[in-house]
Amino acid sequence: MVIFVHGCFWHGHDCKRGARVPASNADYWIRKIQSNIERDKLHLYALTMAGWRVMVVWECQTVNDQALEDLLREHLLKSTA
Repeated sequence: MVIFVHGCFWHGHDCKRGARVPASNADYWIRKIQSNIERDKLHLYALTMAGWRVMVVWECQTVNDQALEDLLREHLLKSTA
């Protein structure tokens, strides 16, 4: 199993932090983040096609230790079933 931990802003998550638009140089950052999203999709697809189970943990999901543990446990147990 592959686990990515993505920063919400940098990878375009739909949470409060990820959905914000920078005040300066917004056009650049919007293009950069969209490029990151597209690259992430390609990597996830390639890994899946190579037989890997892939999980993305978002930065905002790391705030609550118990919720993160539950999330990881759920996904890891699925991968061994």
